[in-house]
Amino acid sequence: MNSKFWIIILAAPLLIWTGFNPSAFSMAKPPPRVAHILFSGLALGELKPCGCAKEEEQGGFERRMTFIKSARDRLKDVLLVDVGDNFKEPTEQGKLKAKFITSALSRMSYDAVALGDNDLVYGNDFIRGLKNFPWLASNLEFTNGASLAKVRIKKMDNGAKVALLAVGDPALYHLTGHSNLKMTDPAATVRAHIKTLNEAEETEKPDLFVVLSHMTREAGLKLLDVEGVDVVINGNIETEIDEIDMKPVRRNGGIFVQPGPKGQKIGELKATLSAGSETVYELKMIPMDSSVQFDPEMVKLYEAYNDGVEELFLASLSTRRKKAGARVYAADKVCKTCHAKAHEIWSRSKHAGAYATLRKANKAFDPECLQCHTLAFNQPGGFVSENDTEELENVQCETCHGSSLQHVEAPGPGFGANARDSCKRCHFGDHSPKFNFKGYWSRIQH
Repeated sequence: MNSKFWIIILAAPLLIWTGFNPSAFSMAKPPPRVAHILFSGLALGELKPCGCAKEEEQGGFERRMTFIKSARDRLKDVLLVDVGDNFKEPTEQGKLKAKFITSALSRMSYDAVALGDNDLVYGNDFIRGLKNFPWLASNLEFTNGASLAKVRIKKMDNGAKVALLAVGDPALYHLTGHSNLKMTDPAATVRAHIKTLNEAEETEKPDLFVVLSHMTREAGLKLLDVEGVDVVINGNIETEIDEIDMKPVRRNGGIFVQPGPKGQKIGELKATLSAGSETVYELKMIPMDSSVQFDPEMVKLYEAYNDGVEELFLASLSTRRKKAGARVYAADKVCKTCHAKAHEIWSRSKHAGAYATLRKANKAFDPECLQCHTLAFNQPGGFVSENDTEELENVQCETCHGSSLQHVEAPGPGFGANARDSCKRCHFGDHSPKFNFKGYWSRIQH
């Protein structure tokens, strides 16, 4: 008898006993697919940490580029997004920063950047003028021009499809006075887009819905209750000293996360998608500290920004000379005449070398630095430049005690009694996060 016959006869009971189902081989469960979502935002004009406080020496685009390149090398299927609020002050220097930031994000190949209310500080034309920049605004459009992208689909190499949406709270934007905006309800907009995308052909349906929200934490959390939303990455910052709660919230099978303020911490969210199972999320918040090296390309871009700041400083020199007007500050050498002991203590302090630190960092022309490293920069009678007012360099006696020409002419008790209040003009936020008057005064007591 043919041997094949005996093999079939002998195997038949085994197949029956194991409950063999031929279709099971063609319907094998696919392996899990992973999406790595890197998220940032809330830079608020911070291009790099100023270096004034070592405990806050985190952040900067020079480090961020290094981290992103490293992440793309060690991870597969990376999605890179930003929640916005990257711009800050409506000044010429602020616009230079905005150009640096958008150039940096473009070079990093971001997949989507949400439009925060602070990002409208230079007007709608500035936003529209950034050709090919990955703005994403699902519930916002300009009434006087072309709208921005409303949805983006990222197809991973492993086959997973991620749908990206970005919505903002209209109250935040309208309060900024931008009249050329039309905004729809955030939750309703998300529902409508999810419905449309889910009605696509089976092979085109997204596997993961990610919403970039520009709202308060409380408002952003409500988006987790919208059916179909898997990930909410939220961000909103009003001032540079705002604190951000970076603890994730898990609800309805989804997750809510927020990036660190001022680019100090980048989020890395690993989403593992398995057929028939809930998506599993793993979150890391990566500090952009001194362990992350500067990227050479970003270093060159920052040098170009620095050159632009110096050009602005020189161009505004004549205007600032006129604004300075008559002299009102005596300067430290005059104070020394009567207060030799106090002057000696001051001369040994970091205050006395404040301007030298700017020279060393090539920042002796940066207005944002000069206001805390010189005497009354950009104020009547105050520091103009090292060539014009060299005697007003550094943090001097009158920085705390006030202009003293009248006191010199008619010395008397009680002068500068409110000096304590002046400390907080520079010792605040990231510049001096551990400041307390008692501890700091002990270093310069006189």
